[in-house]
Amino acid sequence: MIPLIKGQRKSKYDYRDNLPVNMTAVVSQIEGDTGYLLAHDGLTEFAQTSGIARGGYFNERLNKHFRVSGNNLESVATDGAVENLGVIDGQGTVSFAESFNSLAIVAGGKYYLYDAAGLQEVTSENLGVPIDITWFSGIYVMTDGEYLFNTDLQDETEIRVLDYVSSEFASDPIKGLLRTDSNQIVAFNRYSTEYFYFNANSNVNASPLQVIPGKSNRIGIVGTHCKCFLDGAIFILGGRKDESPSIHILNGANEATIATREIDKILGEYTESELSGAVLEGRTVDRDKFLLVHLPRHTLMYNHTVGQQQGIAAAWTFLKTNENDTWRGIYGVFDPRISKWVYGDRLENKLGYLDQQSFSQYDEAQEALIYTPIIPAKRVSINQIQLDTMAGYSDPAISVAMSMSYDAVTWGEEHWTVVSKPDNYNTNYIVRRLGFVAQSFSLRFRFISKDKMAFSGLVINDR
Repeated sequence: MIPLIKGQRKSKYDYRDNLPVNMTAVVSQIEGDTGYLLAHDGLTEFAQTSGIARGGYFNERLNKHFRVSGNNLESVATDGAVENLGVIDGQGTVSFAESFNSLAIVAGGKYYLYDAAGLQEVTSENLGVPIDITWFSGIYVMTDGEYLFNTDLQDETEIRVLDYVSSEFASDPIKGLLRTDSNQIVAFNRYSTEYFYFNANSNVNASPLQVIPGKSNRIGIVGTHCKCFLDGAIFILGGRKDESPSIHILNGANEATIATREIDKILGEYTESELSGAVLEGRTVDRDKFLLVHLPRHTLMYNHTVGQQQGIAAAWTFLKTNENDTWRGIYGVFDPRISKWVYGDRLENKLGYLDQQSFSQYDEAQEALIYTPIIPAKRVSINQIQLDTMAGYSDPAISVAMSMSYDAVTWGEEHWTVVSKPDNYNTNYIVRRLGFVAQSFSLRFRFISKDKMAFSGLVINDR
């Protein structure tokens, strides 16, 4: 049985991985295999917004779904109705945090508060130019890239100059902040991280943010939004000084790299300036925990559940929209009022919910690609291949194109075969008489559809 989790190809003086496109691995014992590939969930339109997505947040205290779209803060109702709440200046990804009384937004170097009185821009003389924000033990904590500072315990619009503190484990600039499940603040510098706790007994003339001794390490992030919290750990895009950026998991002072060599090769196509604008976000669906890495020209998805059970080599895939190498969905928010993941859009002024019943994106059919490894087969004729599928659920019929490569560089002619007909649940995908192989070969399977498909164990018979 041939694995379909990832393929292989040759590039200039090197071997590279062919990652699945718009397919993700699922761990399960199916017909003798340890898992299968399932088409990624589609996007179905949920709402029209006033601009391109810049961020999203569900505020538990206010029980509202908030979005920054274009230059507007919006509230999204359960029926998709969008209410404009005010102006948020700037461009690019915004940062959200919430207190017991308000929603805070940092965008374009400015600090905004939304509460019962509406939206206001905070203009405290001690504010500076914030780039990130989080909530921590009764105060909002921000950074301007050099210092950490916080709001007054009694007034969220006031910042005292005495509340400024630096991250002094290393001299590199602060890139972002995050609060952990254990109610600690992580200051992410470019090449280091440092943890802080709230010292309720601190001197009135000193910051209540105190460094946790021995809980720092020399690894950091490349940009403000190159971190996210998932499955009790912190996932980052960054690295140590004098090493190329990669993707890591931080758990306290411990770290592990989850990027494969292929993922590092993709990251190596970008300058650090380009990577600094990347966005990492997490999603948990049906106990599968996904990390999405939004790069300027790629969207990478890592299935952390698969990575833990079958290794990181089986856990990575590409997501894309049509001919683009990026997936249009971004800034996912789980809205518990409707029990759906709702995503902003990179291309249009809209929101879409993640649709487990569809493969289409806004009713447009999408392409999926699956590759095999390079299969050694010296001087044999391939009689038949059989690919296990879940047929019968599509409407209309779906055909899959198979092509072969004998050199792991170029692909031959595609052969289309119907793989799924409506209500025909016993269809087998079989291709016969593939021909003579001199040294080795690899296979590629491709389909374009609005309906989802699943594929497992590939069996090849020669003669």
